Amino acid sequence: MTISIFTTDANLIVRSWDDWLASVTGLPAPKVCGVSLANIVPDIESRGILAHFQRVLKNGGVETLSGAVYPYLFQCPTVKPSLHFEFMQQRVTIAPLQENSNNCGDWSNFQTLSVIGTVVTVEDVTAQLDLQKDLSFELDNPDELVRLRAAQALATAQVLEPEPMLVKALGDSSWRVRRAAVDSLAQQTGGTIATSLLRSLREEHRNPGVLNAVLQVLKQSKVDIVPALIDCLNSEDVDLRIYAALALGEQNDPARRDLRANLDRRAIPALIRALEDTDANVRYHAIDALGNLNATLAVEPLMEIAESGDFFLAFPALDALRRIGDGTVTPRMLPLLEDELLCVAVVDALGQLGDASVVPALARLLNKAGTPVAEIAAAIASLYDRYQRLYREGNYIAALAASHIDTTGVQNLTKAVQGAKPNELKAIVLLLGQTPGDTERNVESVMVQLLGHPTVRYLVMEALVRYGKRVTDLLIEKLKAEVCQVREAAVAVLGRIGDPLAVPALTQLLTTDSELTITTAGALAQIGDRRAYDTLLGLMGHPSPGVRQAVVAALNSLGHPDMLTRTIDLLQDKDPHVRESAVKIAGYFAFNECVTLLLERCRDSEEDVRRAAIELIPYLENAPVLPTLIWALENDTPKVRATAARALGQMESPIAYPYLLNALMDGDAWVRYYATRALGTHAYPEAVDTLAQLAFSDPATQVRIAAVEALGRVGGPRAVSILAPLAEDSSSTDDLVRSALMALGEIGHPNSLPPLLSALRSSDLQRRIYSARALGKRGGTGVEAALYSLVAVDSGLFDETSGTTIFKPVQEVNANEAIVSSSCSELNILPSHEPTVSEVHLVQAAIEALAQLSTPEAIAALLELTSTHQVNKVCIAALTNLGEEHIEAIGRGLKHPHTKVRCAAIEVLMRLKHPHASEFLIAALDDKNSFVRLAAINALEHLGNRNAQQKMAVLAHTDPDPTVRRAAQKSQITSV
Repeated sequence: MTISIFTTDANLIVRSWDDWLASVTGLPAPKVCGVSLANIVPDIESRGILAHFQRVLKNGGVETLSGAVYPYLFQCPTVKPSLHFEFMQQRVTIAPLQENSNNCGDWSNFQTLSVIGTVVTVEDVTAQLDLQKDLSFELDNPDELVRLRAAQALATAQVLEPEPMLVKALGDSSWRVRRAAVDSLAQQTGGTIATSLLRSLREEHRNPGVLNAVLQVLKQSKVDIVPALIDCLNSEDVDLRIYAALALGEQNDPARRDLRANLDRRAIPALIRALEDTDANVRYHAIDALGNLNATLAVEPLMEIAESGDFFLAFPALDALRRIGDGTVTPRMLPLLEDELLCVAVVDALGQLGDASVVPALARLLNKAGTPVAEIAAAIASLYDRYQRLYREGNYIAALAASHIDTTGVQNLTKAVQGAKPNELKAIVLLLGQTPGDTERNVESVMVQLLGHPTVRYLVMEALVRYGKRVTDLLIEKLKAEVCQVREAAVAVLGRIGDPLAVPALTQLLTTDSELTITTAGALAQIGDRRAYDTLLGLMGHPSPGVRQAVVAALNSLGHPDMLTRTIDLLQDKDPHVRESAVKIAGYFAFNECVTLLLERCRDSEEDVRRAAIELIPYLENAPVLPTLIWALENDTPKVRATAARALGQMESPIAYPYLLNALMDGDAWVRYYATRALGTHAYPEAVDTLAQLAFSDPATQVRIAAVEALGRVGGPRAVSILAPLAEDSSSTDDLVRSALMALGEIGHPNSLPPLLSALRSSDLQRRIYSARALGKRGGTGVEAALYSLVAVDSGLFDETSGTTIFKPVQEVNANEAIVSSSCSELNILPSHEPTVSEVHLVQAAIEALAQLSTPEAIAALLELTSTHQVNKVCIAALTNLGEEHIEAIGRGLKHPHTKVRCAAIEVLMRLKHPHASEFLIAALDDKNSFVRLAAINALEHLGNRNAQQKMAVLAHTDPDPTVRRAAQKSQITSV
């Protein structure tokens, strides 16, 4: 033990004395109890200690004796030898010993308690002070490594006051020692760190090394020092006010909710007041700090600074507004585009904060000489990306911009291509792709040349397709380019444009550029010009299967009137590749005149020809197909037998069943595989036992999987009894488990639900993923709750205290209520670890399953899950994909107790763009929460709904939140 307790009465007569004190002082309890403390400590009064005891007895407070003034109460030797101290160093705390003066047994009223003595704790701190002195000496050692080790040790060392030593080390000449001191200080949680750091900041803020280190510690510290920093903002020293503003701007830690609240309540108002500081540098750093803290309360004063014309402050004010992210001030930013000094900063801010309403102004700016083209294009591209991501309306932004760009603007964009960075080039191409071009065709020429730029090739191709036939000749020239990718892009664009003028050049390319034969054939198929007919026919015997397939597709698309005659001849050609291609053409057109020849090709001498014919004959009408397939299934090569088994799956005749059953005993695994799939396609109930045998015992995994899938199509309780053990078998392969679970999801029988729910709780992540997907197809009682619980646990929405998810059982859900109670819906626990890819896939699978179910309970679950940031965006996307038929269920989210859920419901309704959705959004303007009202205003502005203008006008003048008022005002401006 290193700590002890003794008690005295009101006259400081010792009443209790423990063994540790008896041991270290040499005074046993019988000798001490009943003796005055003054007799045990003779110098208690001369050393000033008695006064502390008397104050405790008089006032009832607690007193701690300062170690610097009173190193000990009892003078006694150290327990272990000490290099620095002759006597034991003690930390002494004196507390009042009280009793209830009413003697009524009620201790709830502390006013009735009276002090009847003292309780004194005595702690041996000699070892801690020894270590503290050792480390202090080491921090003064001339050897850098010694100082470094000491600074590192202070992070965890058991010393009484590490902070002053570490603060001193912040001014060390070695950057490594300073770095170690910063790291060690950041780990301290003692109450003295704030005082130590602020004292250092006040006294040594002109020392760059100390200042930098202190600011780093303030950023990382676990201690809330915000009040002390606010106090520094009132210092007479200008430099200290600057550094205090800097430090406050670094205190935004999202994980510290207590600190965040303190920032919102005290730091941000203090920094707003600092915007009126007499020193411009203080104002500058206060602006920057407000931007770092995302201070929405500061938007109005920051906008006033941006409008002030003072470039030194206006520029950081615009940057701070951009970081805060409040788009309600963008109308006030538009006039600042005329300021040459601020133009780039305004453009950047509008690109981040603006919406479609700022696009015309940005686009018209491109029409001026000397304009920052790349920056403007990048801003419009940023808006394009946002609209594409959120609303799938990126092209609206691009087209809107293009409609306001004149000839000068087009020329400015064209000139900016040279020397543009990759991201700037993408933005420029995006705009040029929407313009109508120019009379000199400069734009078209530049765009065609950009086919050689891989980072924008796709955008260029899309633009050239929009340009259409006027770029055909330029693209034909590119067919001679040295780079294959450029030639390939030109071919693809020509095919999509569909200009017959390109046919001769493309036809020639078919036989001269072997790398592009497939792409060229595809382009000719899109154009559909019969002039390519003969050249394509000549390639039907090409040795490459890919080329032959592309040629066949092209010939099919041409529909040449001579195709029937030529096909009859080609089916009898001596070249097997030609015969194979002819079979595919005859099967595509289903020429009656070719039926006999197709059946003959089923006995062709070449295996590939037979396979092609066997694959196609099931689609022939009024032809003796079945005998041919049966003969092939029983007598041909393994590959043809497999093709015949697959073809029988396309036949409706029940006569095929016994032949498919015999094929299950074929020696070739792929024959068995396709025969099994064919049985599943026809869902023969009498095949269940045979399929079960295959599922458990076939040596080929693909056959077992096919049998499992077939059992799912057959369905029924017998199939469930076979599939459930396979799904639970730990020795089964991953693919087999997946197939078994998905097959159970196909079966609607009640018995198929328990094994799926069991797999959802498995420790195997893959089994859980497959089960979630299967449940999304199947549905059933309790499925929504199980899927919700899965997402809630695996995304961090889990009540670790009770060990339960916060899901309200489906049967308890009222039609007008959210699934989860409001008391739990605020829960938003961060995951304890970075999720693995499989964990992410599991959560994604469960969300997709809920969306697939699309029941009212599933929609309510998805809405509830938007309350946590881990899955917020995914759930919003899933709800949006449900479509307008589920607007009523989604609209119920506006009544959810959680603000974030209501905002998510607004975003979904906005994306649905339906009149009924607008009705919900208008109702949301009356929400009690300002964030919800703001979201509703922005949504209605985006939809251009004028039915809400009267409400908007009221909000613009009466809403208690300034951000909402600005948003409503902005909506009125942009709707004019």
